[in-house]
Amino acid sequence: MRATIGLGRSRLALGRELRLISADEHALWLEGVIRLRPGQSVELIGAWPLAPDRTRARVVTWRITRLGTEGPLYRGCLRLER
Repeated sequence: MRATIGLGRSRLALGRELRLISADEHALWLEGVIRLRPGQSVELIGAWPLAPDRTRARVVTWRITRLGTEGPLYRGCLRLER
């Protein structure tokens, strides 16, 4: 799996490119190969914990956590917009 640049991406789904680390009432912590920009607004499509289909979220933090043979792995927080 190669690193994907998600800048400009506005729709995110859990799966091959993103995995859920934890979720609470207001935020989702994710890890994946997609590069996102803090402050970016995204649409969450598909099944997300604590979020109905097609909910919006804002990227709060997003940074490289490690470099591997497949490229950078990112981790960060998305705050749900209600």
